[in-house]
Amino acid sequence: MKAVPAAAFLAILPILAWAWDPDDLNRFRSTLTCLSCDLTGANLAKADLRASNLGGSDLTDARLSYSILIGGNLSGVTLTGADLRGANLFYSLLDGARLDDADLTGAILTGATLTGADLTGSDLGGANLFSANLAGAIMHRTDLRHASLARANLGGTKMEHTALDNAILCKTLMPDGRSADRDC
Repeated sequence: MKAVPAAAFLAILPILAWAWDPDDLNRFRSTLTCLSCDLTGANLAKADLRASNLGGSDLTDARLSYSILIGGNLSGVTLTGADLRGANLFYSLLDGARLDDADLTGAILTGATLTGADLTGSDLGGANLFSANLAGAIMHRTDLRHASLARANLGGTKMEHTALDNAILCKTLMPDGRSADRDC
């Protein structure tokens, strides 16, 4: 699947994203950087947003399915209820991000940093979290079925009613500090 170039896609965003702050949209369009911006409900599906910097921004209910966010800074971002199905967040920074009730089905989070992130009620079914750092994350009622957690760091993660059915655990640091190797 070919991603839409950011410049071409962002040209049509004013039509698609009614909740954007217009100044924030213009800043993001010109630089792919927008710190603490209001991008609620934005439609950024299939956009190429590599190395974008959205630290502290509000992307509540945003549509980012199949977007490329490789190496992006999403630290402290609010992505509550966001659609991130199939998004590529390879080596992205999501420290302290709010991803509660987000759909990350099939997302690529290889090497991503999600320390202290809130993933309460999120769906990460089939997601690739190989070597991801989720230390101290909140994962209550999180769906991790069929997700790859090989070499992931879940140390200190708070998990209640979290589904790990058929998740791949190999050299995975579990919340209690032990290593899970059932799938090595």
